[in-house]
Amino acid sequence: MTSALTSANQQFLNALDRTRSALSQAQLQVSSGLKVAQASDAPDQVSPILQLHVNIAQNQQTQTNLNQVKGEVDTAEQSVSSVASLLDQVQTLAVQGLSTSQTADTRGTLAAQVQSILEQVVSISSTSVNGRYIFSGDSDQSPSYQVDATAATGVARLSNSPSTRQVQDTQGLSFSVGLSANAIFDRRDASDQVTTGNVFAAIHSVQAALASNDTKALQDASASARDASSYVNQQLAFYGGVQNRVAAALDQTTAADTAYRSQLSDRQDADVTAAILEMQQLTVNIQAAMSSKAQMPQGSLFDELSR
Repeated sequence: MTSALTSANQQFLNALDRTRSALSQAQLQVSSGLKVAQASDAPDQVSPILQLHVNIAQNQQTQTNLNQVKGEVDTAEQSVSSVASLLDQVQTLAVQGLSTSQTADTRGTLAAQVQSILEQVVSISSTSVNGRYIFSGDSDQSPSYQVDATAATGVARLSNSPSTRQVQDTQGLSFSVGLSANAIFDRRDASDQVTTGNVFAAIHSVQAALASNDTKALQDASASARDASSYVNQQLAFYGGVQNRVAAALDQTTAADTAYRSQLSDRQDADVTAAILEMQQLTVNIQAAMSSKAQMPQGSLFDELSR
């Protein structure tokens, strides 16, 4: 059907439609808070916006992983620190046992105290966090040791699993987060023989020397306890380093989250104040245009508008 509108009236209607469309878009931005609510709003922004959402999700997962690891590492550091303190007690008891004023009976009492310390260390080696035995390496669903007075080290090794677990920071760099009980408390050489620094063996040797009232053996055992203490403190330094690494990585995730969300806001969020001002101006423009046109004798135009 041929339009009865003049060219001027058609141009007026087209301009009015564009203004109304712009008003509708401004109203949508105000109500949703978004300047890009659907792909057609800004096709060139869709890919960057989607990528930023992916980046935010990945960063949040990294943050979750790091927070979980932080709890385990903090617990491990406290546990190893406790073992270091227990080894100090063992050395003190050994020194007491070397005193010439001690008797077989009093050394037997000291031996019982050292045995209690060994049991505490074994218990610490079975520390669990969120269902994981944090010193059991990759076999983290069961403890690695139990007390066994008949064993050469005073304990029975239930598993010998390395700790290969790592966590990633926000840059995708991985780092180790833990050590196994085998590495911390049961140091051995390549042929699986007990070597200097073995915590279980050192404590057991002090206990055995005290129990047998053997001062010569106690001197050697006391030296072993000192070596074990030095070794444990080295492992404690490892956990201190991991704590620092995790803390720095968490700071990175916080900074990355802020940066990603800022970029997303720049691309996606509306300037609500500007949108409100634009909405008000467009409304005024429409009202002014309609008022101006109403004063002109062009019935066919207003017939068209009333349809």
